[in-house]
Formats: sequence, C-alpha cells, structure tokens
Amino acid sequence: MRKIVEKVNFLLKKEKGTIRKDPGGKIKVCLIYPNIYRIGISNLGFQTVYRLFNERKDVVCERSFLPAEEDLREYENKSLFSYESKIPLYEFDIIAFSLSFENDYPNIMRILQLSKIPILRSERQSFHPLLIAGGVACFSNPEPFSEIFDVIFIGESEALIHVFVNKYISVKNSSYEKDFKDNLKKELIKLDGFYIPEAYEEISDSSGKIYERKILWSNAPTKVKKVYCKDFYEKFSSSQIITDASIFPNMYLVETMRGCPFRCRFCLIGYVYNPVRKASFEKLKIKLSDFDDTQKKTIGLIAPSISAYKEIGDLLKNEKIELSFTSLRADELTMRIIDNFPKRRTITLAPEAGSERLRKVIKKGISEEGFLRIVEKIEKKGFENLKLYFMIGLPLEQEEDIEEILKFIRKLRTIFSRKIIVSISIFVPKPHTPFQWHRMDDFYIVREKLKKLKRDSLKIKGVNLLHEVPKYAYMEGYFSRGNRSAFSVIKRVSEGENFSKIFGEVESQLCSQRNFHDILPWDFIEHEGITKELLWKEYKKALSIFD
Repeated sequence: MRKIVEKVNFLLKKEKGTIRKDPGGKIKVCLIYPNIYRIGISNLGFQTVYRLFNERKDVVCERSFLPAEEDLREYENKSLFSYESKIPLYEFDIIAFSLSFENDYPNIMRILQLSKIPILRSERQSFHPLLIAGGVACFSNPEPFSEIFDVIFIGESEALIHVFVNKYISVKNSSYEKDFKDNLKKELIKLDGFYIPEAYEEISDSSGKIYERKILWSNAPTKVKKVYCKDFYEKFSSSQIITDASIFPNMYLVETMRGCPFRCRFCLIGYVYNPVRKASFEKLKIKLSDFDDTQKKTIGLIAPSISAYKEIGDLLKNEKIELSFTSLRADELTMRIIDNFPKRRTITLAPEAGSERLRKVIKKGISEEGFLRIVEKIEKKGFENLKLYFMIGLPLEQEEDIEEILKFIRKLRTIFSRKIIVSISIFVPKPHTPFQWHRMDDFYIVREKLKKLKRDSLKIKGVNLLHEVPKYAYMEGYFSRGNRSAFSVIKRVSEGENFSKIFGEVESQLCSQRNFHDILPWDFIEHEGITKELLWKEYKKALSIFD
C-alpha cells in the first residue's frame, strides 16, 4: 500500500489548486470519477463539483479515482482511499459519483468493491455512506445504475448541490441515525431535480420491454424535472486544478457555452442542456486576463461548438495566452475569424457524414462547399495536421454513403497538403434526442464498413484513419438506452466478462426499432422545452427528408 500512497502523493504534488480542509465537524464527501486519475482530473464537470462542495464551510470534499490496472493487487486487503487525506472511502458520510460516460458504469461497481461498500442500495445499512450520483449520464438515463444509488441528481450541479447539502443538514439535525437516510429521501423527493429510485418500480417483459412503471411512494412525482443553472452567464465553469498529468497537460479550461443552438439530431448536448446559455463576454475577458502571466499556459475554451460564441474573434486577439478548442464548425463565422487563430499543430473539423444527403438527415447543416473553403484557409494558415470526425451507422445510411466519406477525404487531400487524421465513430442513439427510437446498425455490417474504410484509406497518401472498437460502441449503446435489467450486464462486465460474449443476449434490444408509444426508461425525466412529441416530430422529419 505504501507504493500506492507514494504514487498518489506524486500526483498531488503536480497539482495547482488542490483544496485541503480540516475535516473536523464537517460533512465528509468523497467525490469519485469512475475512471483513472488522468481521465477524471481532465473532466471540467468533476472539477466544478469539487469546487462547489468545498465552497461550503460545513463540507470537506476530497477525491478518489479508479486505480490503474497494475495497482489493483495492492488493494486486496485494503480499502480504496481519498487522495487528500488517505481516509478509507467507507468512513465518509457521502460518496458522490460524477458520471459522464456509459462505458464507465462497470467501474462504479469495481470502485465500491475496492472500497468494501455493498453495491446494492438494498444491502447497505444505516452506517454505510450515503451514495449519490450526478452528471450528464444521470439526467440522460439513470436506470441502468439506479439500484446502486440512494439519490440521483437530475440536473446541473450549480443548481442542486447547495439545495442538497442544506436539506441534508436540516434532516440530520432532526433524525435518529437509523432513520436519517429514509427521512432525507422523503424530503428530497418533494424537490425538483432529485430522483429517488426506490420510490419506483420498473416492470418489463422477458425481452426487456417496459410495460409499466409503478410509483411506490405516495408523494413520488410521475415526472422528475431536470434543474439547470439559470445564472450560468456569470457563473460559468473553469478549472480548479491544473496539472501536467491531465489529458490536457497544464491547460486551464473555461466553459464558454452550455448547450448547443444547432441541435444536430444525433447529439445529446443540444437537447439535455436546454436552454442554451453563454458566458458573459466581459467576465470571460476578466477571467482570461487574470490568468497567471508568469506561468503562461494554454487556455482551453469549452463549448459544443465554439464558433457559436460570436465574440470568439475578440478573444483570439489576446496575445498573452494561447487559446485551444475542440472541433470547429465549418461555418461563416469560422471563415471570418480563422486568420486570427493561434498557430497550432492540429485543427479539427467534424463533417460527421460524407454525403450532403446524410448531413441533411442528421441536421448537420453544413455544405461540402463550405468545408472545402474552410480547408483552403487552413492550408494557407499553415496548420500541420487536419483532423476530421465522421460517424457510420447513421439513420438512413446506405452503402454509397461509406464511399462518399472516402470521396470527401480525397477531395480534401487535393487541398490540404499535410497530414490528415480521420477518426471514425459508430452512431449510438441517445436518450432525449430525435434518434432515441432508432436502432443501431447491424454489428457485422458496421464491422465490414470499417474494414472498407480502413482498407481504401490506405490508398490515399498522407491519410491516417482511426476508428473506435465496435464492441465498445455497442456496449455504450446498450447502457445508454438500457432499463434496470441492464444492471446485471454492468455487473458481469465489472467482474471481467467480455461484452462481446454478452452481445448476443442484448442484440435484439440494440438493433430493434422503437415506437412513440413505447415506454422508454428515461421518459420520467422532464427537460426544459423538450417534449417527447417534439422529438418524435423531429425524428419523422429526418426520416421523410427523401421520401
């Protein structure tokens, strides 16, 4: 165990912004990211929750992560502990999981086993920590992991954490220990943004199709309203901790926008982060200008589509800092401001589909001509690498659409003279999007499409094509739209069973079309301005584009 403690201390020494507090008399929270440190510390939402909890004088919030594979043996007779004070997780009052990605679900169980905490809520006693969860996965579809948690946050942390802690203290002061958890849940269920899974029962048939959702508690609402941060304009997120051990080494992340106005039909962000909110330009300029000039580092601007932040051109004029973003939208604003971009090795565009026809289906709204003009400017600007994101397995995709991806790359090759990196992902239908009813493409057909793309891209000089492992895309697809029966599959994967062997058992759920009147596991979540009827109308519009 000494080896693990030394490793953790080495990581902590690299951090700037770590919060250390005396735990005496405070509510002890351990915030967990269900993946290894390097991935978890790179997540801005995780860092925001860490800061929000610690802003309170009555709370001390520490952190823990999934240990690296080579370190697991060290925990055979010891419990997983917090990074800051090395306290075993089972000694905390609250264990809070930050959940962003479906394929991390098996890690929840691994972490609880390493922490000597029962996985199932029904198996825990009053002396065990209260288990809570938040993050985009929670207000997308929490049902696959709902048997684990006492309380699940349906909404954004800025709007819920202080409400939760205040209610926790109020109920704690008026309850006996053995009744505390039950009393807390009975109070929280009355409030928007808190889901108490044990107040409901999901009844499904042998195929996994839900035919009834029972309400077990008399005061449980039929719908749980997702709560959002209404003052994001002034309270936008930024990094609490900077470290070179992150995926973004020594990068200070700033969230410039939450939600996306373009609402591509496949994208969760455009729907569950409604309404779209922007950071105050004046406050953003102050935050960037206050950044430590003596330790010049990269600033990463976080937004689903950075060009939707219209003042981005003015931010690029700040010569004191090197700004970095994710992918860019090939639109007119990008055309206007690209000359002001800081010189970077790689610039990323996301065509998503190779054909104009399929881009209309997914509502990408960008023409091939627009992409070509942007790439011409990128070439003149002197960027070393051009990275492109495409998806396959999209609704209404035909065989010729795969060839269109290759044709599109060849056209760009004639314009861009340096290295082109092509990243191919597999379409996963997400809850609360117009494609939530759509089936995933057949696994073996997708595998053949990837083989063709890989084989034919080798004939294009200077192009490096990468793609995700199909197994993980289908696991993500099953977990993202699963009901409570998905819990058993998550458990099997957490115990080391390969999802490829389980795939045959769940293939029918992944590759079957769903209908408007089907009860979807996440139907109980109410998102601002997004109704099932609206999504269905948008879905039918996509399917009828070429009728």
